Amino acid sequence: MRTPRRTTIALVSGVSALAALAACSSGAASPDTADEAAEQPSEAATEEPGFADGTYTASGSYESPAGPETVGVSITLADGLVTAVEVTPEATNPASQKFQNQFASGVADVVVGQPIEGLTVDAVSGSSLTPEGFNAALVEIAADAQA
Repeated sequence: MRTPRRTTIALVSGVSALAALAACSSGAASPDTADEAAEQPSEAATEEPGFADGTYTASGSYESPAGPETVGVSITLADGLVTAVEVTPEATNPASQKFQNQFASGVADVVVGQPIEGLTVDAVSGSSLTPEGFNAALVEIAADAQA
């Protein structure tokens, strides 16, 4: 005699297997469409985003415990890579100003030499929430720099 637990496991396994098979069969292409897809490259595969060389600036906003703050960011790009970065603290709160200064002093070690595409910064020198503003500015800079 089967226990209720074994029956439940068997049912869940069966349903999972059916779902997997259904997913495979619904996404399968017929031989004709598979050949056509192989002959014609997709636009995404043929067009890579390019970034124009130059220096770009933006301000990024973020929410600190003391209220909204902004941080100024200047990025220099060459061949899609960050070659220089300058962060200008714009905080109005003294604690936020301290964190922005810490961030500004260490961010170059993290971003210089990195590709701008998809670049984000998590933490630098105990900078608290400053990376949120920096990342917001990076998004704007990357959009401005797209060739």
